[in-house]
Order: sequence, then structure tokens, then C-alpha cells
Amino acid sequence: MIDSVLINGLWQGALIAALAAVATASLSPREATTRYAIWFTALIALAAVPVISAWHPERVLVTLPAPILTGTVATSSAAGKAAIAGGTWLVILWIAGVSVALVRIAFGYVRIGRIVRNATPAPNLGAEVRLSKDICVPLAAGILSPVILLPANVVPGLEPRDLASIVEHERAHIRRKDVAGNIVARLIQAFLFFNPCVYVIGHQLVKEREFACDDWAAHATGKPESVASCLARLAQIRSNARVPLLTPSAIGSRPMVVGRIARLLDRKGFDLRVNYFVLSASILALGTLALLLQSAAGLASTGTVAATSGSPSKCYSSVKPLDAAPPNISKADYRANVSANALVTVAPSGHPASAKIVKSSGSNSIDNATVAAAMASTYSPQLDACKAVTGQYLFHVQTAP
Repeated sequence: MIDSVLINGLWQGALIAALAAVATASLSPREATTRYAIWFTALIALAAVPVISAWHPERVLVTLPAPILTGTVATSSAAGKAAIAGGTWLVILWIAGVSVALVRIAFGYVRIGRIVRNATPAPNLGAEVRLSKDICVPLAAGILSPVILLPANVVPGLEPRDLASIVEHERAHIRRKDVAGNIVARLIQAFLFFNPCVYVIGHQLVKEREFACDDWAAHATGKPESVASCLARLAQIRSNARVPLLTPSAIGSRPMVVGRIARLLDRKGFDLRVNYFVLSASILALGTLALLLQSAAGLASTGTVAATSGSPSKCYSSVKPLDAAPPNISKADYRANVSANALVTVAPSGHPASAKIVKSSGSNSIDNATVAAAMASTYSPQLDACKAVTGQYLFHVQTAP
């Protein structure tokens, strides 16, 4: 089950990321707050798909355009074959990868906690501002008691207006709950580390998050050129030290910094508000897509059934007897015109695992012979999404007149 969910998540993630890209393309680059919200919704949808798939509710047919239906079914079928080929090894590798990623997050949490404890308060810059010798770039940390951390060796060389820009940028991270959002994103990346779409969406989240906080800082100071100048200054003096995983930082990659500076200097204004119309439409579209991909109306799980216009799918079938053994009833115990039913549990291998009488013939001997015959018979297993699973079969015995 897990292996097919992992494989299917690759193409499903691509569809979700593509839909988010279309939604953000309809917005102005100045609407960073809304663009961030859309990408974050896409990340949640990407994480929800395997959860819905594991839940695996009752299937219902859906009406979809034939090209989409055909392409999705073919992709899902190929993914299923790849999952079967990988088998247990895929699950083992996934568990190992998740474990490593979670350990990294735990170490990051411990590290940032130590940095916060060792930092020195700077009340002249703000009640929540602290100076630290253990960091090289400004960052925001903490969820319940958020603080702004500034590198102690950098602050003395900055102008007051630059410091004000930095503090406002990091304060924006705190107001927007970016620390919590970053933790959620990192956890999702840990569990879906194998999916490149998670990193594509994560990159967009970081970019739009920093754009949005630049907008907040420019609005608070009234001087976007000062924010741009501060960014350039920080980019020049920072070292190559890495930022703790759980903290949003004021500095990103060099291309991102260049883009942020150019954006601040073009003087086209900023929109700090959320476009709730576009965001609501995007949430609806992404939520619907997540449900369609792996839920009761799922493309991958029901496309084959829908494509056959209601005919039974070869990928979904109940248990069937291959060679039914006759009951061994002695002449002394034989009774005419009686019947018994035994419910047989059939393993994915096709072998009966257990059987019990659910309708008695009134004779213990005939009932016992019915159970023995049910266990001696052979069966084809139940198929679910082209995969053998445990199923049940009602084994019936009827004596002659």
C-alpha cells in the first residue's frame, strides 16, 4: 500500500504544483502575501494526497474528460507496476529517508534553542530583539515566545536605518507566523523527501515569504531603498555558515537577494493584503484536485472503472473459488436437503486463512465437513487496485435429496 502511494505521489505532486503555478501566474508579482498563501495551500494538498490514499474510502465513479481520464489511468497503472517491482525495498528506503530527515530537524531544533538561550537581549532595538555570536544572518525563532536574533558581529557596522529595516523584516516573519509555517514545510519535506515537487514548492514558499516580509519592512520604514541597501550590505558581509532548519532568515541565495533588491527598487508599490477571492478559488481547486487524485472520486483509483463505462475492472475483483473441494460426510452423518455456509478468509496468496460457520445445517458433522472443505479448496485472491489483498468468500454446501 505504502509503495504505491509513494510512487503515485510523484505525478500527483506535479499536477498540484502545476495548478498552483497557474493560480500564482494570475497575480501580480507585488501580491507576495497571496502568492505565498497559494503555494502553502499547494504544499498542504500535496501532503494530504497520501493521507487520503491511505484512508482509502469507498470508491465512486466520476465523469471526466476522456483525455484526462485515459492519461491518468495509464500513469497510475505504470506507477502501480513500479511499486510492485520495488516492493518492500521502497518502503524500507522511505522509512530510512524519513528518519534521517527527522533527525536533522531535531538537531536544528536543539541548535536554535541553544542559540536563543545564549543570546543577549538588545532592548534598545526592541523587546524581542537579541544579539547572538552564533549566527551570521538575522533570523526569527520561536513559536510561543518568538524572538528576533541579530548577528552580534554585524550590528555594530550597520547604520540605524539598516538596523530598523532588519528588525522590521524579522518582525514581519513573527507577525505572519512564518516560524510555524516553516516547521510545517520542513516536516512535509521530511515525509515526502523523495518527491521533487516538494522542493519546487518549498523554493517558491521561501521566495514569496521573503518578498512579503520585504514589503512589510518597506511599508513600516517608508523607505524601500533602505531595505534594499541593507540587503546588499548583509549579502556582502555574511559568511558561508548555514542557517538552522527551523528558522526563516532575512538572507537567501544570491540570485534571490538580487531579485529582492531589484523588486524593492522598482517603486511599483506593494500589496500587503491577501486577495481572498483568488486564494479561496485556489484552495477550492487544490482541495478538489487532492480529493480527486486519491479519494472517493479519485482519478487514480477509479479511472479504470470509469473508462470501462461501468463494466467490472480487472483491477478490482472479489475472491473466487478455483477448485472447490467436496465435503467429506459419512453415511451415518448424512442428511438430505440440508445446507451450510462457511465464511472463508482468503489471504493475498490465495490460500484460505480461516473459516467459520455462519449458517448451520443443524448437524455438527456436516458443519465440520463444510469448514474442512472450505479450507481444502483453492481460491483467487481479492484484487484492489491491481494488488492482491485479504478477502472473504461464502462457501456453500447443499446436500442432495
